[in-house]
Amino acid sequence: MKLQNWCLLLLLLVVSALKAQTKDHDSLLQILKSQEGLEKLKTLEQLYTSIRFKDMNKAKDYAIEALQLSESLNDDLGIATASYRMGSLMKRVNLDSALYHYDKAQKFAVKANNRELEGFIYGGMSDAKRLKGEYDKALELTNKSMDISRELHDWLNVSISLQNKSSIYRNKGNYTLAYQNSIAAQKIMDTISGQALRKADLLKDIGEIEYHRANYDDAITNYKNALSVYEAEEDFEFGAMTLNRIANSYIALKSFDNAKQFAEKAGKISKEKGMTNNYNISQINLGIVLNETGNYEQAKSIIEQTLKSFREEQNINAIYSTLLVLGQIYDNMKSYDQAEAYYNEGLLIADTINAPRESQEFYLYKSKLNFNRGQFKQAYLDQEQFIKLKDSLSEVNNERNIEELITIYETEKKEKELALQKTEIEVLRQQEVISKNRQRLLGIGSLLLVMFGGALIYGLRQKMKRNKVERETLDASLEFKEKELTTHALHLAHKNEILLDLKSQLKDLKSNSDNSKNYQKVINTINLDINNDQNWEQFRTYFEDVHKDFNSKVMRAYPEVSANDLRLMSLLKMNLSSKEIANILNISTEGVKKARYRLRKKLNLSTEDSLQELVIEL
Repeated sequence: MKLQNWCLLLLLLVVSALKAQTKDHDSLLQILKSQEGLEKLKTLEQLYTSIRFKDMNKAKDYAIEALQLSESLNDDLGIATASYRMGSLMKRVNLDSALYHYDKAQKFAVKANNRELEGFIYGGMSDAKRLKGEYDKALELTNKSMDISRELHDWLNVSISLQNKSSIYRNKGNYTLAYQNSIAAQKIMDTISGQALRKADLLKDIGEIEYHRANYDDAITNYKNALSVYEAEEDFEFGAMTLNRIANSYIALKSFDNAKQFAEKAGKISKEKGMTNNYNISQINLGIVLNETGNYEQAKSIIEQTLKSFREEQNINAIYSTLLVLGQIYDNMKSYDQAEAYYNEGLLIADTINAPRESQEFYLYKSKLNFNRGQFKQAYLDQEQFIKLKDSLSEVNNERNIEELITIYETEKKEKELALQKTEIEVLRQQEVISKNRQRLLGIGSLLLVMFGGALIYGLRQKMKRNKVERETLDASLEFKEKELTTHALHLAHKNEILLDLKSQLKDLKSNSDNSKNYQKVINTINLDINNDQNWEQFRTYFEDVHKDFNSKVMRAYPEVSANDLRLMSLLKMNLSSKEIANILNISTEGVKKARYRLRKKLNLSTEDSLQELVIEL
């Protein structure tokens, strides 16, 4: 299987694993307005994460605010996190500033004893050192980051460290080691679900290796596969970076219209999102297109301005690439001395940072320059240096070794796929055997089921007949008990009403009679009968027969209710009038109202809630 084919397979896995991202940015801003202290710091971190790949200027504002807040709170971990993020942002603007923030982050991460963050910081420092051309230091820091990730069993970041090593070796011109580390990263990433952006990064890195190996069509395939993920995930930074890589590849293929299209798109996105580094790279690509199409003055103006910006950033990799382009422009303009000055400066940088691939390119173009101005001996010497470096790199980058690495990886992947297919086939075979056995058992079972079903239906019909009789008997009994309960309640109300009337008449007679003591005895007897608990016990027995577990349900739900409350609730359950309840309880109708009011408070009912409905539903 060719490289582009397994990249396409990877892309399918990537796209299928895309996930929803962070909280809505606007809602987080609303939350932030009312927060202080650590809660505010947490929201600022979420805001940074939600915007970091979409708008670098806003992301920077959140990182600065988080850093200031962390310092005011003396929060070591917060300072380390915010400083790390500032380093990541400044890496695209000024490498020395980025390294300052990374150094600060590393010190506070150690104070906070956060090994995971310390590993991330070493990874960021490594990338900054790579961009400055300090490749050996970059490798040392990457290895530190990878050691911590292995210690924490964080295989995702082990894979990222291997990607970083691949980039360093690619810059050093060692594509064999670049591919070894890239494939090692890929093997780990194959075992991790999701992580769409990280898998897209791998595709982009493979594209860069293929570009430097002059396999431009393969490079474009990988770049475009990565780009589709970046665009889906709204990762504008890496999307613009990949657009520039595609433009590079089209330039190498002399397809300048395509190159211009992708470079302009990269420039537009980068300018809108404040991504200075990506914008400058897009300008280099446009300058190269202008140079290749004969617009030397316009190309010179763009590239000189870009070189000035890269010098401010101290981005060594970008500086010598820009010097190479400027040298070519001045060579085409026949300004040979100026062209040679740029080539010599670039060659000095490449030799200083031990970048043989770049040195080789400068010698090649110096040779062409000297040939153009008639200095054939110097042209020959420069050509010799070019061939020497090319041969040296060819020994390191044995194409056969690289193809073997790719073949081994693809073979291993294919073997895993075949093993998985064999397992699936065996599972299907076993399922087929089970299915046949199930069909046989189903035939036997169906016969037994018919026989059993007939017996079951007969039994169910008999049971239904018995249940119907029992239910009719139970309904009749319940109806009788309800009538008894109602009759007893009304009897109590009527009896008490008569006794109260008699009591009232006796009081009138007592006030007009000398024999008041005898009258009082009769009144006391009436009072005793009115308040006789035996009457209530008999009522409660009838009530419980009709309304099973009503009292226990009330006590479980509202343990604070009293015995008198229970009596009132029982009468409300029967839907009696306030006058009937007053007679039974031996209180006035006004007293019933007050009792209902106290009960509502105990049951925590609002003015809109119905006490009657609540009691009836219990």
